[in-house]
Amino acid sequence: MTSRTRSADSGQRRFLRRILLEAAERLGVTPVGPVVFGWRDRTIGSAAHAKGGRFWLRTTAEHDDWAGGEAWFGNRDAAAIIGVPKPALIDRVEWAEPPVVIYGELLTYVPDQPCSLTPELAAPVALPAAWWSELRGALDVLAATPTMRGDHDPRDAVRRVEEFYGQSIDTPTPVLRTEHTDLHWANLTQPQLHILDWEYWGTAPAGYGAAVLYLHSLPIPDLAARVHETFADLLDTPTGRLAQLSAAAHILDRATGGDYPTLSGPVRAYAADLLQPAKRR
Repeated sequence: MTSRTRSADSGQRRFLRRILLEAAERLGVTPVGPVVFGWRDRTIGSAAHAKGGRFWLRTTAEHDDWAGGEAWFGNRDAAAIIGVPKPALIDRVEWAEPPVVIYGELLTYVPDQPCSLTPELAAPVALPAAWWSELRGALDVLAATPTMRGDHDPRDAVRRVEEFYGQSIDTPTPVLRTEHTDLHWANLTQPQLHILDWEYWGTAPAGYGAAVLYLHSLPIPDLAARVHETFADLLDTPTGRLAQLSAAAHILDRATGGDYPTLSGPVRAYAADLLQPAKRR
């Protein structure tokens, strides 16, 4: 995910550039080409060369009180996922610079471009039927991958949604399955499909990934309709409704911090519609 605009010489970006070079030295690679800063300048990435070919180098830092959680090991844990088109983790290095801990990861290089430079669609993207079929198949394979990451009690998902919207949600106990919980358009590539950014994958209400993608498609109604068509059997269920409300809550919560200035309005309106009694299935 690309970050909001920041000064190229900000202290945070200088720090990220330094630890990228440190990670490259520790992993025995040479960064090449432009760097890419992640959401709110949390991460930095760059293509990298080594004798083995071209790779992707990704580096981040976290305060030592918070390092070590599921997000910290997302790409490492994703090695257990077989049959999903995604970058593979080649090597990883970790070191401490108190009060922060830093890791660098070397991943296989994906030559295909993101479907969008922003998480939400700002313009139509032409994707063939085979791309959609592969996406659906990949998420079905992911759903069948067992993991201890993510939600464990389905009632927690209901509780979080009820707390966010300030009202009870009349829904059966949701079905949980393994999901990519950040499935937006900047994390999907074309013309060949690859699913990027595996920091936060884990169990969630079934259809959560599809719900995230659908909401990020709302600015382009034809693409939103295609997402819904591809995942209707998941979205048009009680659990799917909860998944959409949960995904909307995540977007709206981010909007309070300045993200999604154009998407928050459509998402807020869509969530309000879902909360109407007539929409409860």
